[in-house]
Amino acid sequence: MESIVGEYLETIPTSIQVILILSFSFVAAKIIESIGYHVLHQSKRLATGEYDRIIIEELHVPLYVTIFLVGVYASARLLPEVGIGFYIASTAMSIILVLWAYATICLGGRIIGASNNAPTDREITPIFKNVLTFLVIVASFFLLLGIWNVDVTPLLASAGIIGIVLGIAAQDSLGNFFSGISLYLDKTYKLGDVVQLESGERGTVIDMSIRSTTILTRDNIAITVPNSELNSKQVINESAPVRRRRIRLDVGVAYGSNLQQAKEALLKIAEEEDLILETPGPVVRFQEFGDSSIVAQLQCHIEHPALRGRARHFLIERIDERFREEEIKIPFPQRELTFYESGNTVRFEDGNEQVAFPNSVSEDIAEQNTDD
Repeated sequence: MESIVGEYLETIPTSIQVILILSFSFVAAKIIESIGYHVLHQSKRLATGEYDRIIIEELHVPLYVTIFLVGVYASARLLPEVGIGFYIASTAMSIILVLWAYATICLGGRIIGASNNAPTDREITPIFKNVLTFLVIVASFFLLLGIWNVDVTPLLASAGIIGIVLGIAAQDSLGNFFSGISLYLDKTYKLGDVVQLESGERGTVIDMSIRSTTILTRDNIAITVPNSELNSKQVINESAPVRRRRIRLDVGVAYGSNLQQAKEALLKIAEEEDLILETPGPVVRFQEFGDSSIVAQLQCHIEHPALRGRARHFLIERIDERFREEEIKIPFPQRELTFYESGNTVRFEDGNEQVAFPNSVSEDIAEQNTDD
């Protein structure tokens, strides 16, 4: 069949062959356009398939334009004038290349945007879009030079030298860029997470860019940290893997107190506080025999790490109030100081320590204490 068509075309004048090829490519392009329009507006599957619709929307126009331009390219190859045919064919191929490069950038950008729904993903999406755009433009540029028979060897050599120079000059920026990509892929943190840096700063992540991350402290101070520094140092994410966090509050209970009564009071206080989660419920653990008291630790959970300071504040207020009502003492450290006179010196005894002063110095101390 192909040989018959080829023999038939050879008997037709070149001008007629060109017209036939252009007409056929135009008709084929219109058919593809009509099919794409029908699929986009009639398919129920595409209404629910986001990626399918994106692909059809971005590719159906380049597809039918490419079919028509292929016909132009094939027609130009038949022209007897070598110069005219070359320029027409190269122009058609250049248009096809630019059209598909643009479609690739748009398609890739929309797919990246559709796949990243979280706030952090939306912030980091421009990085991937920019990388895709850069790669497509560079590849398209060299392909265009090849279409027009331009020798790219000198350009490649120059680009290599320029790349080395730029790499040395912008090594900090490149380090921050790749560190930002690494932090995103590792899911170290995302927008809204409460993090604590190795240097001690603690705050909420409010911005993630290609170069740095901005953290807002509780004092409303914005700290901008380069991504390379975050990637090389320890970062404590208090919001991962879940935002729920446990807080511990140590309370001293005086020796001789009813420990069961103190435990029930602490649990009741935690259950009544709105900031404390019901599940998991609060617990009380007695930690140790301290110097002045038995240390009871109230352990409870809050919904977000940012609520830690407020929750501790309300708990301390309520514990002090409830312990006063139930006459549960919270002792404070007390030290006994005794002194006695022996000869010309006065000895002060504080626990196991003894300090001796001359009698004149002790008199001065006694006078100062009398004046106070």
